[in-house]
Amino acid sequence: MEFIKNPDEEDKFIVVRTLTTRSSLQNSHVKGENASLFVTDDICFTVARVRSRERYYELQWSFPEEIAFFSSLILGVHPDYGKIFIFPVRWPFYLEDTGQDLSKEEFLIKVAGKIKAEISSSLETSNYLNNREFLPAKFIDASYKYGNVGLSKDYRRFLFDKIDTENDLLIRGLSHLIKCGMLRQFGRMFFDTASLELYISLEATLHIIQERLRQNGMQNPSNKDVSDYLLEKFGEPYRLDRYYEEFYDDRIKAVHPDSRFGKAMFVPHYVTDLYMLYNDLMRNYEFLITGKPKCYQEFEFSESL
Repeated sequence: MEFIKNPDEEDKFIVVRTLTTRSSLQNSHVKGENASLFVTDDICFTVARVRSRERYYELQWSFPEEIAFFSSLILGVHPDYGKIFIFPVRWPFYLEDTGQDLSKEEFLIKVAGKIKAEISSSLETSNYLNNREFLPAKFIDASYKYGNVGLSKDYRRFLFDKIDTENDLLIRGLSHLIKCGMLRQFGRMFFDTASLELYISLEATLHIIQERLRQNGMQNPSNKDVSDYLLEKFGEPYRLDRYYEEFYDDRIKAVHPDSRFGKAMFVPHYVTDLYMLYNDLMRNYEFLITGKPKCYQEFEFSESL
C-alpha cells in the first residue's frame, strides 16, 4: 500500500484524513463501503471515496464526499444521546481507488499502519503536519475524547446515501455546521467565531428552502415565507413566527460592531444562543436531506456499533 502524490490526475481516489484529538467521538469504528471512520486510542482517521472536480477553491478544507460522511456522523446521533464533533486535519493522504471496500477491517488496519509510518518518517520536514497539536494521539501527549453517543448505524448510512454531494448550497451549509463544531472544541473563547459559522450555515438553509418554494410556484419567497414553511413542517420546534428574521437580527449584531441595534464592545449573544441554533440547524438539515422532520424517530439507536 502506497500513498499517491497527485490525486487530481485520477477520476476517483481515496482520501485518508486523520482526526485531531480535539475531535469528540464514540469509541467504535463506523464502517461503510465508500466511507469509514477508524477509531483507536492512538489514531483516528476517516477514509472516503471521492471523485475529481474541475472547480478549485483555495480555501477548500475537505471534499464534498467527506463533508457528507462527517455530516452523517454528526446528524446520525439521537438528539437526546450526546454529540459527535469531527476535527480533521487540513492535509490528507491519498490512495489510488482500485474499488477497495473501505469497510474491511484488514484494509483499515493497513491504512493505520501506513499513516503512522508516514508521519514517523517525516515529523521534521512534513508540510502535511506543521503543527504538532494536530498530530494523532500516538505522537503527542493528548488523548481522544469519547462520549456515550447514541449513533444509529442504519440512520447514519441512510443520511450519507441521501446527501447530494453536487448540491453546492447543501455542502456549503453542512461544511460550516461542521466547522462550528470544530471551533466549539476550543471552548468559550471562540464561541463568537463559532456563531459566525452557524449564521453562514443558516443562510444556506434559507436559500435551499427558497429554491424549493420557487419550484413549487412561489414568486420571490421571503424570509417570513421560509419561516412559515418550517413552522408548517415542524410545528412547535419552529414556533417562532420570525424564525429566519430573528436569527438574521442576531447575525447583524454578531457581524457588525455598530448597527441599527447599537454599538457593542463584544458579541452581544449568550452561549445558549449558540447551542439552540446549532441544535435547530441539525434538525433543519436532517429535514432538508431526508424530506422528513424528526426522521431519526424512525430508527433504532444504540451506544454501540
